[in-house]
Amino acid sequence: MDFVSPEHLFEELPLTKEEASILDEYICDYDFTVVGKQGPEWIFSFLGVVRAELGGEEMILEDYDLLNDIFIRILEWMLEGSDYLKCFEGVKLNDARMQVERYLDEAIASREAIRLIDAEEEGEYITSKLEKLMVSGYLYKKSLVWITLLTIVRFSPRLHLLPARGLVLLVYNTLNKPNPRVMERFNERVALVREQDDALCFEGHSRDQIQEAVWILGARILLGDPVQEELASLRSMFFRYLYVLQDKEDEVIRKNAFNSLLFNQKNAVFTWEELLKFSIPVLMESITEKTVDAIRNCQGRLYEGHGQLLVETKAITLAAPVSLKFDTLMEIDGVALKLGYSKKKLSFEEGLVGTTQAWRSILADFSDELRKSVIHKKRPPVGAVVNIRVKLVHNFKPTLAFVTIVDLRYDGQGILHVSQVTRARLDSLKDILHPGDIMTATVVESEDDRLQFSIWEELNQVAVEHLRVGDQCNALLLSEKNGFLTWLSESGFLVSTPLAEGVSEERGGYYLLEVTDVPPVGRIKGKILGATKERFDRHEAVANLVYSYIEECKKYKNGDGQGKFNTGKIERSIGVSGKYVKELIRLLQLYLTQEVCLENLNLLYFIRLLAHVLGDYRLKGYYDCLINHLIVKYEFIEGRLETLDLGALEKDFRAYPALEPLWAVIRMLASYGDRSFAGDLERLSHSEDDYVAKVAESILAKEGQGNLTEESRWREDELLELLSLKGKEDTIVGNMKEKQTFKNSLVYPVGARHVDVEAQLDSIMQDMCSFLNGQGGTVYIGMSDKGVPVGIQADLDYLCCNLDKYELFLHQRIKEAFGEEVDRTIQIERKQFGDKVVEALVVPHFDRVVEYHSEN
Repeated sequence: MDFVSPEHLFEELPLTKEEASILDEYICDYDFTVVGKQGPEWIFSFLGVVRAELGGEEMILEDYDLLNDIFIRILEWMLEGSDYLKCFEGVKLNDARMQVERYLDEAIASREAIRLIDAEEEGEYITSKLEKLMVSGYLYKKSLVWITLLTIVRFSPRLHLLPARGLVLLVYNTLNKPNPRVMERFNERVALVREQDDALCFEGHSRDQIQEAVWILGARILLGDPVQEELASLRSMFFRYLYVLQDKEDEVIRKNAFNSLLFNQKNAVFTWEELLKFSIPVLMESITEKTVDAIRNCQGRLYEGHGQLLVETKAITLAAPVSLKFDTLMEIDGVALKLGYSKKKLSFEEGLVGTTQAWRSILADFSDELRKSVIHKKRPPVGAVVNIRVKLVHNFKPTLAFVTIVDLRYDGQGILHVSQVTRARLDSLKDILHPGDIMTATVVESEDDRLQFSIWEELNQVAVEHLRVGDQCNALLLSEKNGFLTWLSESGFLVSTPLAEGVSEERGGYYLLEVTDVPPVGRIKGKILGATKERFDRHEAVANLVYSYIEECKKYKNGDGQGKFNTGKIERSIGVSGKYVKELIRLLQLYLTQEVCLENLNLLYFIRLLAHVLGDYRLKGYYDCLINHLIVKYEFIEGRLETLDLGALEKDFRAYPALEPLWAVIRMLASYGDRSFAGDLERLSHSEDDYVAKVAESILAKEGQGNLTEESRWREDELLELLSLKGKEDTIVGNMKEKQTFKNSLVYPVGARHVDVEAQLDSIMQDMCSFLNGQGGTVYIGMSDKGVPVGIQADLDYLCCNLDKYELFLHQRIKEAFGEEVDRTIQIERKQFGDKVVEALVVPHFDRVVEYHSEN
């Protein structure tokens, strides 16, 4: 076959009406008049056009599928359905055949991608292939696999919903060959993780959901984020989820979350290689090894909502808009939690009733003052930080701009003079400020109906955010005073340097400077490197800095400017978003335990007030439930539950499925002593939630004892101890409680199907040795690893002994392990949990080092 025309080709390969339409649409620019001139070669130029169209970014999936199928049919016809290639000879024939084979392989790989997308199997394919690639570094027909992968990336509508492993592996494997769509879909997934944070909190979560979020957030941290607040929030969320996966027991992880959000800690504590092992223990080990103490040099961060929130280096402060007094509520990791108020002195240490009343007063303070500030705006005092809008620049005195206040608290109009914008001598503010510009400014004069504002400090802060020690800049000498030179940089910010020899004191000299200090407050400092021939326009330099500042104000306040927190002194702070505040709320929740104490109650109320400032009523309701749960336990312990309104509480708790276990505890306590509730108690004693099961079993055991015998009173004490969780170690005040270990049996190892008394005894003796050489502790035999009583009846049956002989046996083995002197210090206490008996080996600190030599 010497020649095939386009007409003959499509007679051989008839097209449907839809295929003909697609082909005509995408190859309409192909010039068929040159077919005769090109001879047999025309078909390759035609294929090149089709292939180029298939690579076009604008093509939709349906069109791609049709055009690719046509492409494959033509290639298969050339290779297997005709003798067309025989019109070429020698090397040219071989080259033509190889080109057709390559095109066909690529097209088939793309078709496989479409099949996977249609079958919704793309996630499994991506994950499987990339996991194999990580193991061997190679794949069979790797280039074709990548065509399939990248076609999936191009067209899949579910790419952002891929399994976390697959998506993270995809991001990692495209780091060196950036693919915009991969990063777009990945960022969508990060945003989805953020959106699901409330659902995980309110609706409950599975371990798998939290793990997936950890992998996604871990990759986001390694990629970095140009927005400092966003990176701090995501990094905090990563460690917070990791802390949950570790059953809220690892202090290093919790501190990483705290330091990431509050102090912008950015040190790398794990690598891509460690993240890609998809192993929580591997991540934990790396984080523990690489964590360093945080440098607490963060700038103040302000959020204004239904009240004000200021986060500083040493304090998190909440206040109504006009608060004048501030009390420290408590301290967490060296950061004070402060409250502002304008009424009577408040006390948070007067028991449950007094504390609750104090908090109700604070909430009323917030609401009342916020309403007043909106309705009755007042003239701002000197030092107040307000939002202003530029009205116009004076025509005859262009160094003056007329501005008006646009602020929830204050009202008034005034001027902004060029001297309060920059220390550089400028003739005009035109082309620097424009009508409608909104920004935050500080009031520097407020007398006789005359208001004057300054943005000098605010502009300086914009520079601080983008400067690093060691940066160099060209600068114009402005003035000399007291042995220091003041310079205007080409970026508009000011730099102060010591007076140096060889530097002319005359204004107007240009020099190259190196930044030596960028303090969060105060002047930027530098040193002189030498004279420079570079020149710049001072007007343009200042204008660029002002433009940057106005854009920052737009970003933070969506056109309303930034706000600042007024604590009686001028504070330099940046605005933060509601996302930051919500992450702060979640972060502080990590410091809560279920222990009944005023510290927990105060922290819960503080968090609830944060939710009020945020204006999130669903979040406020959630913390109302947590507060009520703690109050109910407190009232139960005090013997005052008669007036509990279960109906109202149930309605509140049912709105948050994740709080179902807490509602179950409230229901059990409210029904304490009610025999008709015994069936529900029995059911709850088998709950998957360990805490619910413990409370139910404890109540059943108490009620099974009958009247108040000595054993019954002891059992009631156990219930009270359980409700207050006095043995929990991660308390806010840091008072470490007794160490405990739980052994399910003396005979049967956990998970084993066979008896191994010696192995169990060896484990018990090792724990006892640790307690003897440490601060002491208790080993419980007959408790699950979660602390749920399972009893020792199986041990008694196997050993064919009673409780007395069981305890004698334990004493004998302790003597053999440590000697008689140690044995005399150890008490074995028998504890009854309903029909279950638990033995508690109370081990004190021993005054000498004790050694234990295992025989296993």
